[in-house]
Amino acid sequence: MATLATAKRAAAIDVVVFRVDDVTCGMNILEVQEIKKIHAHTRVHRAPPYVRGLVNMRGHVVTLIDVAQRLGLGARAVRRAAPAIILSVGDELVGLLVDEVDDVIVAEPADVVPPPSNLGGVQGRFFEAVVRTHDGLVALIDKERIAGIDADERAPVVREARR
Repeated sequence: MATLATAKRAAAIDVVVFRVDDVTCGMNILEVQEIKKIHAHTRVHRAPPYVRGLVNMRGHVVTLIDVAQRLGLGARAVRRAAPAIILSVGDELVGLLVDEVDDVIVAEPADVVPPPSNLGGVQGRFFEAVVRTHDGLVALIDKERIAGIDADERAPVVREARR
């Protein structure tokens, strides 16, 4: 499967577009297992602040990640029927809590560019590319980093929360 970072050299990719606060984000649709409305969840004590809880989805435990908090936009209460984008990250299932899921767009290779170098800091490390669209820009999320699995945070969040 082609990653978003290699999209420049590959064919067009389908990107699911979602919003978190006033930030328009997206990710390769091939990385998304499903989009689900979260009606109830279980809080996990001593978990990282961005872990909002766990849900049981057809016998699988899914860790809920507050994308707004990860992006430095502040913590949010998990509202009833909040949309979550379910992903497989390593051997874990992760649900990205977002404000709304918009659409699926086709990102042509010429429209996928690296994120600006001045987008550093906490928020910048979560983006792997930017897609130029006729409506503006879509920041493409790095699923491992947003889930807390990267060079700075080696352990998957569910394992971390179980301690």
